Amino acid sequence: MQPAFYFSVQLHVLCLYATCCSFTKHYADIVFLVDSSVNMGSSTFEEIKYFIYQIVDQLDIGIDKYRVGLAQYSKEGRVEFLLNTYKSKEDVLNHIQGRVTFLGGPLQTGSALEFLHKVFFKEEAGSRISQGTPQFAVVITSAKSKDDVAGAAEELKEMGVKVILVGVQNSDREEMEVIATSPLVYQVSGGQICSSASVADIVFLVDESSRIGLRNFQLIRTFLLKIVNALDIGPHNVRVGLVLYSDEPRLEFTLNTFEDKSDILNYLTKLPYRGGSTHTGAAIDFLRKKVFTQEAGSRKNQGVQQLAVVITDGQSYDDFVEPASKLRHHGVAVYAVGTKNISESSQLDKIASYPPRKHVTNLESFLQLSNIEWKIKKQLCSEIVSQTFVVPLRSRTLKEGCVDTEEADIYFLIDGSSSIYPNDFQDMKVFMNEMISTFQVSANGVRFGVVQYESTPQTEFMISQYNSVNQLKEAVRVIQQSGGGTNTGGALRYMKSLFAKAARDSVPKLLIVITDGESQDQVTMAAEELRQEGIVIYAIGVRNAIKKELKDIAGTEKRMFFVNDFDSLKLIKHDIVQDICSPEACKNMKADIILLVDSSESIRPADFQKMKDFIQLIVNRSDIGADKVQIGLLQFSSEPQEEFQLNRYGNKTDLRRAISGMRQIKTGTMTGKALTFASSYFDEPKGGRPRVKQYLIVITDGEAQDIVRQPAETIRDKGITIYAIGVLQANNSQLVEIAGSQDKVFFEDNFDSLIFLEKEIFFEICNPEDSCKRTEVADIIFLVHGSRSITDLQFQGMQRIMEAVVNDSVVGKDNVQFGAVVYSTDPQDHFSLNAFAAKSQVREAIFNLRPMPGLTFTARALNFARERFGMAYGGRTSSLSVTRILVLITDQPTSPSDRPNLPVAAKSLKQGGINVFAVGVDEASRTELEEIVGERERLFFAQSYNELEIHFSLSVACGNQQADLIFLIDGSERISARNFSAMKTFMKEIVDSFIIAQDKVQVGVIQYSKDPQKEIYLNEFLSDTAVKERIDSIVQLKTSTFTGKGLRFVKSFFETANGGRKKRGVLQSLVVITGGQSNDMVDEAAIALRNDGIHVFAIGLGIPNSFELLRIAGDACRVYVLENFEVLKTIERKIVTEICELKDRPSQGKSQKSFIEYVYLQILCVPHFVISQRKEITFL
Repeated sequence: MQPAFYFSVQLHVLCLYATCCSFTKHYADIVFLVDSSVNMGSSTFEEIKYFIYQIVDQLDIGIDKYRVGLAQYSKEGRVEFLLNTYKSKEDVLNHIQGRVTFLGGPLQTGSALEFLHKVFFKEEAGSRISQGTPQFAVVITSAKSKDDVAGAAEELKEMGVKVILVGVQNSDREEMEVIATSPLVYQVSGGQICSSASVADIVFLVDESSRIGLRNFQLIRTFLLKIVNALDIGPHNVRVGLVLYSDEPRLEFTLNTFEDKSDILNYLTKLPYRGGSTHTGAAIDFLRKKVFTQEAGSRKNQGVQQLAVVITDGQSYDDFVEPASKLRHHGVAVYAVGTKNISESSQLDKIASYPPRKHVTNLESFLQLSNIEWKIKKQLCSEIVSQTFVVPLRSRTLKEGCVDTEEADIYFLIDGSSSIYPNDFQDMKVFMNEMISTFQVSANGVRFGVVQYESTPQTEFMISQYNSVNQLKEAVRVIQQSGGGTNTGGALRYMKSLFAKAARDSVPKLLIVITDGESQDQVTMAAEELRQEGIVIYAIGVRNAIKKELKDIAGTEKRMFFVNDFDSLKLIKHDIVQDICSPEACKNMKADIILLVDSSESIRPADFQKMKDFIQLIVNRSDIGADKVQIGLLQFSSEPQEEFQLNRYGNKTDLRRAISGMRQIKTGTMTGKALTFASSYFDEPKGGRPRVKQYLIVITDGEAQDIVRQPAETIRDKGITIYAIGVLQANNSQLVEIAGSQDKVFFEDNFDSLIFLEKEIFFEICNPEDSCKRTEVADIIFLVHGSRSITDLQFQGMQRIMEAVVNDSVVGKDNVQFGAVVYSTDPQDHFSLNAFAAKSQVREAIFNLRPMPGLTFTARALNFARERFGMAYGGRTSSLSVTRILVLITDQPTSPSDRPNLPVAAKSLKQGGINVFAVGVDEASRTELEEIVGERERLFFAQSYNELEIHFSLSVACGNQQADLIFLIDGSERISARNFSAMKTFMKEIVDSFIIAQDKVQVGVIQYSKDPQKEIYLNEFLSDTAVKERIDSIVQLKTSTFTGKGLRFVKSFFETANGGRKKRGVLQSLVVITGGQSNDMVDEAAIALRNDGIHVFAIGLGIPNSFELLRIAGDACRVYVLENFEVLKTIERKIVTEICELKDRPSQGKSQKSFIEYVYLQILCVPHFVISQRKEITFL
C-alpha cells in the first residue's frame, strides 16, 4: 500500500488546480473512484479507505466549498455518496469510515469510468461544472483492467474533468497514462506492508567498517530505503532513528529528528560511507545511552514498542555480549542481520532477542538483502503488533489455564556458581518469581521450593515452608548467590531426598534446573534416578551450557531450553509454564478440530510435507474418540477438497494414515471459497458436534485471491473459533479478517517453524475464552434435601451438581471453603467449612453423602445452615468481606407444618449477608424457592432430573478496596442502538462487581461523541442500584467521534470537587470504550491523565489492531481489542480483576492491598453443567 506522503502529492495537485488556475471558483468538486476488485484485496482496500479519509480531513468541505463524492467498482460501479449527498466534512468522514464495504469481483475500469461520467458529473448529482468549478476524478486502481479504458477516459477528460490516477500493487503504468490527465499519474511500488503496525520506535544500527566495503554499504542503503518506505512514518506513528558505526558510533538522526517520511528517504539516499574497524559493543551501548532516551524521541514511557535492527559483517574488536544484554534489559527488542562468516560464531544470536528464529537473519552475502527485505519487514511488523495485541492476552490465557493445575510440588534448582554475574543471578530470581505468580499457591495446592548449588547444594527453602505467593516471592528476593564450582550431578542427587520428604500421593513432582555451564561431575545417572521416582525435569541452559548435557538432564529435547543470556529467561517462562499446565488444562477435553490447509502451487512439496507433519503433531497431542476430540481435514487451492470429515476416523493410527496420503492440488489460492466450503463440516450431518467447542485451523502461505471476511464471520457467528497461521508471504490484515482478532493469528517466516506453534494453539484450545472464571474466595454451604422422596439415583444427580461447583472453584483455607448439610425432618451437618482444604477431599466427602429418612422441613434446615457460617464452624469473620453463599437443592415443597416458618428463615439469611441460590427439581415449589432466594436470577428450576441444567458464574469484587472508577463511552453515530445498550449492560455488570459506597468504590460515567457530556459524577450516586438506574437512562448522542476531546474533559472528573479521592490515596481508574478511530488526536490528553496517576484501560470494539488504543492506555497490558460488542462480557472479569490488582497507586495517602472475592452466582457461564438422560455430567 502506498505511503501517506504520496497522497499528499494528490492533495497538493487538487489544491493547485483549484486555486491557481484560471477558474472563477477557489474550490473544486472531487470524486474518488476506488478499485474494489479481487485484485485489490480487502486488506489493501481498508488501507485506501483510511488514506482517502486523511485527504478529505484536510479539505474545507461545504456546499459552497469543496464537494466530495465517492464510488467504488469491480465489474460495475457503485455509488457510495454523490457530490451533494453530504454538506459537512463530519458526515463525509463518517460514511468513509463506517459504511464502505469491499465488493470483490473482476476489474473493469473502463465500465467504471463510463459510470462516473453518467452518474457523478451531472448537475443533479451536485456537480458545479456549469459554474466553472474545477472537476476532479481521483481513480485508484490495483491492476490492468479486463475491459477497454481509452474511450471512457477520453470522454471524461473532454468534458473538462481532470483525472488523477493512483496505481497500487500490480497496476499497469501504460494503462494509467492512458486514463490520467498528464502528468497526474502516481504509481507506488513496494507497498506499505506495515500498515497494521502503526506505532513503534525503530533504530537502525549499521556497520560501516572497512570489511563492509562500498558496494555492500550501497546494498544496505537500498535495503534501508525499502524498509523505511514500508513503515507508517509520523510523529505519532512510527519513528525511525539511524546510527552508523565503525571505530566509534556516529548518530545520523534520532527518533524525533524527522516527522516526514520523505525527509528520511532523502537523507538515506545521501548517506556517506567511511570505513574503519568494527566496535559493535560500543555502538550498542551508544544506542542505549544516547538514542533510546526520552530526549532523543523515545516513547518507551508511553508504552510504545522499542526496536533495534543491527546490520553487521565481521567480528567485533570489543565485547558486545554485555552491551546487547543491557539493551535488551532496557526493553528493546533487538534484530540482527549479518553474513555467514559472522553468524558461524553465534555472534548474531548473542546480539539478538530470543528466540533467534524470529530475530536473526543469516546471509551468504549482502546481495541477498534484496531477497529477504520482505522477511525483515514482516518480522518488524509482527513484533510491533504482537507485543501490543497478542503477548498481553496470551499471558492472561496462560494464567487462566494454570488454574486447573490445582496441585503440584515444584523445586527450582539454580546454579549459583562464580561464573554467573550478580545481574544474571537477579534475572534468575525474577524468572522464578514470575513463574510462582502464575500458579494457585497454597499448602494443599501448588507448592514451591528452591535449592541453590555450586560445588555443593544448599536448600534455600523447603517446598512446605511458604504457602502464599507473597511469602514465596519475598523468600526468593532475599536469596544470596553462593559462588563456587558447578557440580550439577551432585545437586540432582541431593534433590531426591528433598522430594521424598515432602511427597504427596498422586501429586505431580517437577524440577526446574537452571545452569550456565558444563557440570564438573556426571549428570546422566542422577537425572535418570529422579525420573524413575516420577519427577519431571526441565533443563534450562544459559550461555556456555552444553546442550547434550541439558538433554541428559531433561531426558527429552521437549523439556530442554537454551538461551544466550539470562535476560531471555523471562521469554521462555511462557513455554515452560504452558507445558506444566497443559496436562490438567487438557484433561477430559472435548473438541471438534478441522484443519483447512493451503495446497496452492506457491507451496513447495517439501513445505507441504511440513504442514502434514504439523497436523500429525496435533493428532499426537489429542485424545481421539467419538466423545473426546474429533479431527477433520480439508485442503484448498482454486477449489476446496475434502480429505476426511470429523467423525471419519476414531483413532490416531487411521488419522495418521489418512494425513500421510493427502496429495497437493497446486493451483490458485481461493481462501474465501474454502472457508465457505468448510462451514458445513462442523454441522451434525458431517460429523460435527455443535454442543462441544469447535475450532478451525487455517494454514496459508500467501494472500487470498477472493474475499475472506464474510465467510470467516459466518463461521465465527456459529460459535466456531478460528486460528489463522500465516507463513512466508501471508497477509496479516487478511489473517486477522479470517481469525477475527490478532491473538488468534500466528505468523512464521518458514514452514520449519510450524512445529513451535502446536503447543501454543493446543493450549489455547484446552482453555477456551470464557466470561466465567472459577471462584477464588468464598464460604459456600450446600443444603441438600435427602428425605424419603429421593431415590439413590436422584441423590447422585444432586452430588454431581455439587461436584461441578467445587470443580469450578479454587479450594483452600484462604480461598473457597465448602460445607454440606443434608436435611429431611431434621438437618445434619456432614462437614463444616474448615473441614477440608483440598478439592479432592471435598469431592470425596460429597461422594460419601447419603439421603436421610424423614419429611421435608426446609425452613428448619435454613436456620440450621445459617448458623454453620459462624466462626465456631469454620466460617470467616465478616471483617474479611468474604462472600457467604448457601446453595439449596431440593425436589419437594416444605412440609405444611414447617411452611409458616419460611419467611422468617429467609429474612434471617438476608440479614446475615448470606446469598442464597436454589436449585429446584420436579415437585419443588417455585413460589417457595423465590421467597427464599429473593431474586429470580438466583433460582434454577427443572421439571425433572433429566432436564436439570445449571450454570454457575461468579463476579469479582475488591472487598475492602477503595477506588474511583470512571467510564468514558463512545456515543457516536457509528455505534448502533443495540451496541450502545451492550455497553450499558457491560458497565452495570462491572458496577455489580464492586461494593458501591462513599468509603469503597465510586463510579462515574461520561459519554462522548462530537462533544463530551457528563452522565454521572463520582460522588453523585452511592449505591449500586442508583448507579445502574442512571446508566439505564443514558441517551446516546449519535454524532461524530472525538475521543481526544473526551479524554481532556474527563480529567476534571477525578478532582476533589467532583468526588475524586486521589489526594486520599484512593486508586484512580478510567475505562475508555470506543468503536472507531478518533477524529482528533488522543496522545496529549491521555499522557496528561496517566501523569496524574490515573490508570487508563482502553477497549476497542470492531477496530482490529488500533494503535490508538495503545496511545490512550500507555500500556499494552491495559489494551483490549474485541471483534464486536457481543463479546464485551468475556472481559468483564478481566477488567475488574486488573482494577483490583493494580499495584502502582498514587503516592499520596496510605496504600491498601487488594483482596479479590466473589460476590454472587449468576446464570451466565459456559461451560455449564447438565444432568443428561444417562444421569452423567455433560460439558456443553
